[in-house]
Amino acid sequence: MNFFRFFYACLLIILASSSHISFAANDTIAKFNLSEFEQHDISQQLTFRKFAQTQFPIPQLRADLPNWLNQLAPHHQANTFGDAFLTVFELYNDSNQSEWFVYPYGSVIANIEIHSFDVIRHATTVLSGHDVSNQQDFHYGAKLDIKPGQSKTIVMVFQSDYFFAPTKILLQPYNTLVKQFNVEKVLILLCLGICLALGIFNLFVFWVVRQFLYLNYALATLAFTVGWASVFGVPELIALGSSTAFLMPSYILGAFFSCYFFMQFLKTESQAPRTALALKVTAFVSLLSLPLAFYSQSIGLYLASMLTSIVLFIGLYAGLNAWRQGFTPARYFTFALLAVLLPNVVGNLMNLGILPGYNINIYLLGLVGNSLDSLLLAFALAAQVRLVNLKNIELTNSLEYTVKQRTDELMQTNLQLEQTNGELLEANLAKGRFLASMSHEIRTPLTSIIGYADGILMGDIDKSEQERVTTIIAENGSHLLAVIDDILDISKIEANKLEFEAIPTPLFAVLAQIESVVGKRARDKGLAFHLDYQYPLPAQIYTDPTRLRQILFNLTNNAIKFTEQGFIGLSVSIEDEQLSIKVKDSGEGISRAQLKTLFEPFTQADSSINRRKGGTGLGLSISQRLARGLGGYIQVESRPRKGSSFILRTKLDVVENSPWINSVTEICQSTPTQTIKPVSLPDFSGNRVLLADDHPNNRELIAILLKRMNIAVTEVENGQQVLDTLFYQQFDLILLDIHMPKMDGTEALKHLRTAGNHMPVIALTANNMKHEVQHYLRLGFSDHLAKPISRHHFVVKLSKYLRKHGVLESHLQPNDMLALIKDYQKELLVQLQKTEDAWQQKDLTLISEIAHRIRGSASSFGFDLVSDKFAVIEQSALQDDEMAIAYTLPKVLQLSRLCATLPQVDIPQGIINHHNSVEQFLYALYELLNVADQSFQDMLEALADNTIYNALVYLNEFQPRIKKCALIGTVEACEQLEVLLSQGDCNPYLSAPHIQQIKMHFAQLKHVLIPNILVEL
Repeated sequence: MNFFRFFYACLLIILASSSHISFAANDTIAKFNLSEFEQHDISQQLTFRKFAQTQFPIPQLRADLPNWLNQLAPHHQANTFGDAFLTVFELYNDSNQSEWFVYPYGSVIANIEIHSFDVIRHATTVLSGHDVSNQQDFHYGAKLDIKPGQSKTIVMVFQSDYFFAPTKILLQPYNTLVKQFNVEKVLILLCLGICLALGIFNLFVFWVVRQFLYLNYALATLAFTVGWASVFGVPELIALGSSTAFLMPSYILGAFFSCYFFMQFLKTESQAPRTALALKVTAFVSLLSLPLAFYSQSIGLYLASMLTSIVLFIGLYAGLNAWRQGFTPARYFTFALLAVLLPNVVGNLMNLGILPGYNINIYLLGLVGNSLDSLLLAFALAAQVRLVNLKNIELTNSLEYTVKQRTDELMQTNLQLEQTNGELLEANLAKGRFLASMSHEIRTPLTSIIGYADGILMGDIDKSEQERVTTIIAENGSHLLAVIDDILDISKIEANKLEFEAIPTPLFAVLAQIESVVGKRARDKGLAFHLDYQYPLPAQIYTDPTRLRQILFNLTNNAIKFTEQGFIGLSVSIEDEQLSIKVKDSGEGISRAQLKTLFEPFTQADSSINRRKGGTGLGLSISQRLARGLGGYIQVESRPRKGSSFILRTKLDVVENSPWINSVTEICQSTPTQTIKPVSLPDFSGNRVLLADDHPNNRELIAILLKRMNIAVTEVENGQQVLDTLFYQQFDLILLDIHMPKMDGTEALKHLRTAGNHMPVIALTANNMKHEVQHYLRLGFSDHLAKPISRHHFVVKLSKYLRKHGVLESHLQPNDMLALIKDYQKELLVQLQKTEDAWQQKDLTLISEIAHRIRGSASSFGFDLVSDKFAVIEQSALQDDEMAIAYTLPKVLQLSRLCATLPQVDIPQGIINHHNSVEQFLYALYELLNVADQSFQDMLEALADNTIYNALVYLNEFQPRIKKCALIGTVEACEQLEVLLSQGDCNPYLSAPHIQQIKMHFAQLKHVLIPNILVEL
């Protein structure tokens, strides 16, 4: 760190004895044979004379030199505060070397003129020094060309406003010195780079930890680095301008920052107050001395020598004391100061003549000491951090021991309280994750059921299939909705007071529901599924059917999730007077160690499961709690790669007079069937409804449903228009959207109720959590309808507030829905662009508003997948989670645009053909590309073999899928190709354009749809 300090201290001693630098005196021109030169300085053998350019200009011919020299007065001492002098010597080349280099070194000198005289020619001049560009970077001197047997006379003129040390002169073969210079250049750049890197690095450390210790270290290191760079002329070399003014001020600044670094590192204010006072005084004097150093580099030399020496010796003293007192990082600190001390002592002893005057660059020695100093001080800082960490660990361990000791004492008296708090904490943590997990698990079958219902309403399902599909919807839809209603009862979960019923339950009806849902999911995944009854079994038992179904769905869903091939099986029996239901699979299996924590909350068998399969790790924990509530438990039998068996055992309480079942035939006889009546729309003729929604497509869809029930509808797009319309019109009911521009729904309702208007108002919003609904009711809304609108709930809500006059046909015509979807498709693209623009501006508020708008409307027009994804975006934006949005939003935008812009595809028609679900449409499209690709290739091979009938068969394998997926770019080509093949014509000139059209369209779709973004999201 203070690498120039000791050098200047010793130099100060020299300068104190004399303010001049002495030279040897001689009366004649020195003559040298070049073969005699080795590693020694010739300056002590030369005569120096005073020089004034204006009074005695240098002659241009060698013959004029003797007379000219006689006019110059002898010069015995160089003035530190500036001087001008010269020396003359003659060189005779009695060697085989022609190229030589004269190298003045040992001091920083502003200007050096090197004049070379031959016998006849005029003198040649080379400029060198700190203020000019040198032939060798970082080194003074000039190259001399002296042929063997020839002589040259050299005149060297030294002019500078400062002389820091005695100047030495070395003559060596050019190639020898260049090799030495190259090594020194590398060392100089390496050392400066090390110091610069350490300084900048510790500036960043300070920026992070905000400890001034690192700032003072960094500034001191950088200050000394600037000083050394100025000494070697680095700024001049890289064209940054003159660095003369910073030669000495940089070292004084380094001394200033070193004082504060020493105080902070060694904690002298608390450990050694007198040392701290000495360092503060030195720092204060350094600050006062700074203007003088800028004014005169010579004055700065004395000041820098004095201040850096004082800081060095105080630091050594304080470091040794700290080391002796047991502060281990002080040893690195002491070695660092010694690294500065030793090279500079060597240089100063050479200047004093105590050590031999080898051609060693004393400035390079000081710079190397600087680098070692900086590195060792960095080690000292690291050792201090390690020491602090060890103390923190020791304190932490001590604190943990104390806390444990106190906790053990308190546990004896507060055990019951701790248990209660633990249960409450578990319930609170379980709430959010449990809801998210179960909602995810149930959403997929629920969406499928709603899709089948819409398919029946739209006429997409054949009448022969409607009874079977309607039965599945009735059984499983009511089950899933009942489960969701129970799960979303937040108050029960928070209070940890789940209530269990014991009502007569048809056992086989519950198991049939499990089979219908889980069996389909298993078969869709390519797994075998079977349900095995171990007769006899009771037809009805007392239990809680909702909790029982919840447990079985959880166990079977887990089995499907972790089974990639093989089977899923359920086995029902009576064992030890308990009902036993075993869920067996051929999946991954669970190790013995993992079984121990399997039922703990938020635990999964493998830490990688969450990344691969998803889930929160709550399902089995909650299922075990539910099983205990039913008077039983769950046990597990499993081995890795051998599958798993989860056995639910519950209390067996058979309903009185319930028959016992011994065969499949008896199951059908004992299980009552329900007849599902078709849903019809009521006739609300004579009623007037005011519909307020800022989304035009939403308004149009709801208005169509209202008008089909003979309701007179008035549409507005914001709360202000609601108030204006009510001023001159009367209505029986208001459907009021919550989020609207200018004036939202809650503000409009407030004005309405304040004015004394108590007309029924139903809130329309995508926010449908229980506490949100209760909030809207407290504000004064009469009721609540969740988006997307369920037609059944819509009719039920309207029936509460409007007068009915009979029933109407319930079907919404496909053409009407197709037009609505096309309009919304255009609107969706506009909203996606607005979302992207808002993200570029990082406007999370606007993103949440747009996401809420899309979430509340997209599902109504078949874009259910888009609605689900933007629900996640809305939640992240409301939580200001910019990182989550940055990760999710680009993929969601890509997926949403894919849902709305497929090349040569009638997307609205495709959505209608797939139960009003763009998600089912996209999956069908992926499946089409996979299946059709092989059939298409088979068709081409059949055409190549001239087997037209086979080609027609292959065409008919994928043509219906193309029509259903509404590939308008391919449907016509397939139809034309079908006509040709039906006529027995496989003329390649006629069929090739149609085949090329199909091939190109498939290629376009693959390019857009690969990779499968549905899987990525």
